[in-house]
Amino acid sequence: MQQANHTLRQRVALLRWALPAALLILTLFYEIGPARWLQDNLHDPIDLEIFLYGVLSPLLAFWVLTLIGRWLDKTDRAEKAARASDRHLAAIMSASADAILGLDAAGHIESWNRGAELLFGYRADQMRGQPFSNLFGRGEAAEVEFRWLSQNVAQNGYVLGHETRCHSAAGHDVAVEFTATELTDETHRPVGMSVILRDVTERKRRDEEIRRLNASLSDQVAERTRELAQKVDELARANAESQKLDQTRSEFVSLVSHQIRAPLTNLRGAAERMQTDCGAMINTTCSRMFIIMQQQADRLDALVRDVLSAARLEAGELVLHSEPISVLPVVQQVVEQTRARNTNRAFHLPLRPGLPLVFADRDRVAEVLSNLIDNADKYSPREQAIAIDVQADQTEVTVAVRDHGRGLPQADVERVFDKFYRADSSDAQVAYGYGLGLYVCRRLIETQGGRIWAENAPDGGAVFYFTLPVVK
Repeated sequence: MQQANHTLRQRVALLRWALPAALLILTLFYEIGPARWLQDNLHDPIDLEIFLYGVLSPLLAFWVLTLIGRWLDKTDRAEKAARASDRHLAAIMSASADAILGLDAAGHIESWNRGAELLFGYRADQMRGQPFSNLFGRGEAAEVEFRWLSQNVAQNGYVLGHETRCHSAAGHDVAVEFTATELTDETHRPVGMSVILRDVTERKRRDEEIRRLNASLSDQVAERTRELAQKVDELARANAESQKLDQTRSEFVSLVSHQIRAPLTNLRGAAERMQTDCGAMINTTCSRMFIIMQQQADRLDALVRDVLSAARLEAGELVLHSEPISVLPVVQQVVEQTRARNTNRAFHLPLRPGLPLVFADRDRVAEVLSNLIDNADKYSPREQAIAIDVQADQTEVTVAVRDHGRGLPQADVERVFDKFYRADSSDAQVAYGYGLGLYVCRRLIETQGGRIWAENAPDGGAVFYFTLPVVK
């Protein structure tokens, strides 16, 4: 708007001198040249002069005034647009949530919008005419900061994103980020600056919280790294101890295999030979002692066998020779071996021809059956038969061994296959054992892809089941 007014003044001043000068030049030109010629050649040149002075002069004045009117209309429209723009800009500044300040050339506050009132708590009438540096404080540091701001704005024309702390009316520090821009007049002479301030207290708080969390996370990572290093050291020590235990177990298995089982075999063979060769020299007591020696030798042999099997299974050293086999011949074989040792026990065997083949190790299946049948023999009364049944579907064959004993306590149904666990661990056990047989059975069946479990029969006694996968 100032530029438009300046241009209008220049044009009016120009016309004020140009119009009389143009009329003077035109009159002189006419009087010197055309007027003499008209007087010499025309009898009445007055009419032509009347035309020139009475018609052309008003037309020229009308044209000049028309131009002036157009300039005035254009200037008026420009002024209205400028005033509308100023009002719009003033409304934006007044309603802005950011604090927008106008400073004069001396650094005093000229304008103070609603955002500044909300940010600092001062009213506009309180802050107009006050030094801008008062917002930074009233000490030397505030003056130094304001001089730095003024110098950078004068040098670069603006300052972007500068962060500092200002004081509010309530006496609190407010973290702000401000942008300052130099203001100039039409001659590019500095007349002040515009300052926009934004409250960044919450952002600073979040940044500080993030830094604190990062520091805490770094400490936690360092702590976890130290703990992990300790765990690695402990794992290395445990691994070394495990290797020692593996070596000890291997040595134990070797000891049981060669140093215990061989003398046990010799002892049982010597007892059998003494019983056979002594003949009539054996009295009743000796016969009873031979039977006891044979039974104890069998018990020790079973214990050694279970210990060796458990050790090899846990070490992964037991080699299975799986192949397609029929379960019924294995059942009959184990029952016949049991009858040879115990002629007083009756058995109920299944009659189910046409059962599918299973994929398993024949000797290990026989070992499992022998353990289950021996277990049923221990807990069943002598007059009761041991029932063995075999069922099959498309995926597996199920073998069941049932005794007629007291059954299993409900709490022991799941734990009976645990290592060294026995349902009756008292000294006065009905059937002596070490809790390894069923554990070995479970490991052997699971290694061959089957399942094993126990249940109590509705009419008394316990039933032990195991399955083997059908050959595909």
